[in-house]
Amino acid sequence: MNVDMDRAVAAVRAANEFAWSWTAEDLPAFAASTGWRLEDVGKRYPRLVTDIEVNRPDTMTFISEPPAPFPLGQLNEIIFDVADYLVDDPDRKPALNAVFDEFVQRVFETVRQRPTGWWVEPTRGLRWEFPDLVLEVTVGDQSVWVTLTNPAYHRWNEEIARIVEQQQEDEEDDD
Repeated sequence: MNVDMDRAVAAVRAANEFAWSWTAEDLPAFAASTGWRLEDVGKRYPRLVTDIEVNRPDTMTFISEPPAPFPLGQLNEIIFDVADYLVDDPDRKPALNAVFDEFVQRVFETVRQRPTGWWVEPTRGLRWEFPDLVLEVTVGDQSVWVTLTNPAYHRWNEEIARIVEQQQEDEEDDD
């Protein structure tokens, strides 16, 4: 397993202190603040290549394009790994859970705020909501990762989830 909590915590700190406008124009300045490298500029999925020592050091970065409900060029999410596995190891889940537990404690100490949300299935994770950033740490079957989310995009996703849940409840009531 590859784990790099120190650099991942530094990235969380940088993200929490960053003055987000949540446009694609944030990427060069955020890359500079973290020491990451920006590639594929101008594309829908530009890449930030991190200095985090894991198998996949590049991020997944999502920017809105038409016909999205957000303005063209709105930065929605940046996702990066804290820990990952190279091979299929039957003992990986307990090890990943231990990394998750230690990492979220370090995030808590860094952001100095209790999580505002959590979930346990099918992955396990914690969420911190700040005025300019929604921060999630998640553990799955192969990795521990961080998601930095635009608060407007997060609210939109939450509203969609609420509508879908309400429709499912309405359909169950009709049966």
